[in-house]
Amino acid sequence: MNSAWILLAALAWFYLGYRFYGRFIEKRLGINDRNKTPASSKKEDADYSASSKPFLLGHHFASIAGAGPIIGPILAVLYFGWGPVVLWVLLGAVLIGAMHDYTSLMASVRNKGQSVSVITKKYLNSRAGWVFGLMIWFTLMLVIAVFGVSAAESIVEKPGLVIPLVAITFLALIMGLGVRKYNWNYKISSAIALLIIFFFVWIGNIFPLTLPFTDPTLIRNIWITIIFGYAFIASVAPVWMLLRPRDYLSALQMTLILALGIIAFFIARPEINAPMYISGSVFPLWPILFITVACGAISGFHGLVSSGTTSKQIQKESHGKMIGYGGMLLEGLLAILVTVVVISGLSWGGGEGSFQLTLEQGWIVLFSTGFGNIVGGVIPFLSVSVAALLGAFMVNQFILTSVDTSARLGRYVITEHLAQKIKNRVVATLMILIPAWILAVTNTYETMWRLFGTSNQLIASITMVGVSSYFISRKKKVKFILIPAIFVLVTTLSALLYLVFRAEGYFAEGNYALVGVSLIMFGLGAFVSREGFNILMKKRH
Repeated sequence: MNSAWILLAALAWFYLGYRFYGRFIEKRLGINDRNKTPASSKKEDADYSASSKPFLLGHHFASIAGAGPIIGPILAVLYFGWGPVVLWVLLGAVLIGAMHDYTSLMASVRNKGQSVSVITKKYLNSRAGWVFGLMIWFTLMLVIAVFGVSAAESIVEKPGLVIPLVAITFLALIMGLGVRKYNWNYKISSAIALLIIFFFVWIGNIFPLTLPFTDPTLIRNIWITIIFGYAFIASVAPVWMLLRPRDYLSALQMTLILALGIIAFFIARPEINAPMYISGSVFPLWPILFITVACGAISGFHGLVSSGTTSKQIQKESHGKMIGYGGMLLEGLLAILVTVVVISGLSWGGGEGSFQLTLEQGWIVLFSTGFGNIVGGVIPFLSVSVAALLGAFMVNQFILTSVDTSARLGRYVITEHLAQKIKNRVVATLMILIPAWILAVTNTYETMWRLFGTSNQLIASITMVGVSSYFISRKKKVKFILIPAIFVLVTTLSALLYLVFRAEGYFAEGNYALVGVSLIMFGLGAFVSREGFNILMKKRH
């Protein structure tokens, strides 16, 4: 089968979803630009800073599009084949994920930019909200640790990334100051910055930089520490100075690379090499598919971004549909592109250049190799090696923007919810970064990371319950939120029990740490959900 047909169908489906279902949600929420947003009413500009729609869409998309929409589809293709992956991403992104992001964004905007954990505490009860806050802190710590390690390992694997990564960071600082303080034209500035970034990608390919050490563990840990240092600065600096312009520039170059990939597919029309469905997989399709492919379809992390950094920067309520709903559809498109790259840019079944053999070198190498094979063979001015570096650069940008945003979100959870007396940005940021750094350099994250898919989806379901409670209090109909919330909740709790008690599960392995944490998460998720649904029923009546 020709893989270009999948891309074409996805583009049409996402357009229709944005056009019709996005509009339906917009009407249900009663969007009104006469309502003041937190960015327009708050004086403090370190976190609350009104942004133009293109800048904020760039920040939001780059922040939510971490490694999830790349790792998830790759693993799910290996387990189940490409058919279930494509179907779940298409349906999940339009009907659940984009709705989740959009409604959590608008609930936060109408609650002075407060995060979903605070909204849950406010409109459900303090016990549920406090437990939810702890779950969020734990998940963010995992995200920072794992994505920090992934970024460091990609730099070690492809040292040509060092120069362009440093370049985009300094360009973001210059652009942030120029647009904010000197009223630079952001369109002209963006075009110039992109040309400079791609120039430095070319320079990085010619002059890769490596650290002057021989111990691979030391090299890896140095890069992890450098990345955490950057995340600390991005968390405490005013959002308009570094985080927003860097995410915006990252989103621009990622969108261009994404467009290059789509164009290359329509030109080359590569045939699919992987099976559509794999029967007899080591995992059952339900519930494991739905926690493996998370970020491309529905992700609790997105609600944290929507109610964290994005809600504090939105200028008008009418911008919410494009940023919240449209940003998720862009991520769904990325997940589809990743899927068609890996099923048609590499062979299947083993041997040199195959999906299975390349995956042993890491998922970043797998994606960048498949991307380079397709794009480098079609676009005249790109060699396969430069195209592969562009693919790796895009992936690394996704990862780093999730790391820096997660550090800021962790600070919000601490200052707004868990330890409200701690208002110092430096102290609160260190409270999330130090434990994450310990997890990263000691490799402890490898055990806990196996819980990310379930913890992420639990956060998504509880977010929808909390958001529903808020909108019910405002006399809004919320079935379109609650029905997906129940599906995601039941699926995730079932996945937790399955992974613990299956024949080769955590209990059979003797991994009692994962057994304990999984059962605690099950209990916490069930507790918060029960509290939430009880209160929702009372409010409904």
